[in-house]
Amino acid sequence: MICLDTNFILDLLKKRQNSVSALKSLSGRELASTEINYFEVLFGVFKKHDLSQHELDLVQEFFSSIKLLTLGKSGAYKAAEIGGELSKNGLTIESHDVLIAGICMANNCETIITKDVKHFSRIKGLKVKTY
Repeated sequence: MICLDTNFILDLLKKRQNSVSALKSLSGRELASTEINYFEVLFGVFKKHDLSQHELDLVQEFFSSIKLLTLGKSGAYKAAEIGGELSKNGLTIESHDVLIAGICMANNCETIITKDVKHFSRIKGLKVKTY
């Protein structure tokens, strides 16, 4: 299973060629994202002064087409474990990214596709693919 990070989803919704090509290369793979990514994308839509119903519908349609991974106790536990380990080693990253990684790993999602390679590559056991 491959987790789609927020920046990938935003680029895909904007039909940016690099993300569209990357999506085609993932054909046949199970695609997922997390509740955190869902929040981040929706937050971007709702914070605009001119709320676009079309854009909101597009986001809803997209997230309905893939598996949405939830945090739950196991994801929260894994995220805390990841965050604690990174912190001990002086490698802290944004809490949203720690939560996303914890959710991925708790749900046996072995790869994340993102532009945020610097942060996610610090997490042991999570493969990072960029586009």
